[in-house]
Amino acid sequence: MAQESDGQRKFWISLVVVAIFLVFLYFYRPFEIYLTAHIALIHFRNVVFWFASLVGIAAYVVAHWQSFRSEIFRNVPELNVEALVFDALQAAILTAVIFCAGATLQAVEMLGEYFVRRGPIIDAAFGEKLLAIILLVILAIIFYLLHYVVRAFRSGWTPRRAPPRAR
Repeated sequence: MAQESDGQRKFWISLVVVAIFLVFLYFYRPFEIYLTAHIALIHFRNVVFWFASLVGIAAYVVAHWQSFRSEIFRNVPELNVEALVFDALQAAILTAVIFCAGATLQAVEMLGEYFVRRGPIIDAAFGEKLLAIILLVILAIIFYLLHYVVRAFRSGWTPRRAPPRAR
């Protein structure tokens, strides 16, 4: 019990340290100059999408680590490949949901910037930005529903109501 609380404490401390470090890097001007000079297509206009991408990649890595730790490292004699495949598939789908959510937030931010610049209210640029938001939301919903389908296949499909009685 004490080891578990120490592990949780270390996790939260390391999470706070990483968050402070990322906030420091966000406001550190030489880091911005380095990123924009050496890595193509990274601008601080699309920082929301890049942050969502980092969160998605970190979530994918953590999900795989937890899956491998529980299925491979702890249960070596009775390896369950099916559970590993379903865990990897669910992690990939949830990462896709995170990417779609980040892209949607970035598109909403771009639409807000368009309105702040006082462009024409209804024109082709507005329609393009609105369509991008709608399609990204639909794509995120599809990935989310796909996650539940994979989860249902993993745990076994159980009907929610009783089958009709034979007469």
